[in-house]
Amino acid sequence: MRDVIHDCFVDVLGTGPSEQQIDEVMKNLPSEIKLLAEQLGENDAEVRDTIYVWVNENINDFI
Repeated sequence: MRDVIHDCFVDVLGTGPSEQQIDEVMKNLPSEIKLLAEQLGENDAEVRDTIYVWVNENINDFI
């Protein structure tokens, strides 16, 4: 998940997040997304897309 979060920050902000920002995002991900990642695996396209959309919609909370 860390890679997806990193890539989203780069796409949206043009710069990578700090480790602390990644940790905060991971801590705040909805349980539905975490469960989906457990079921399908973190590298599944649906999981990556879901994480990307959520981070993109909530990125202002982490900058």
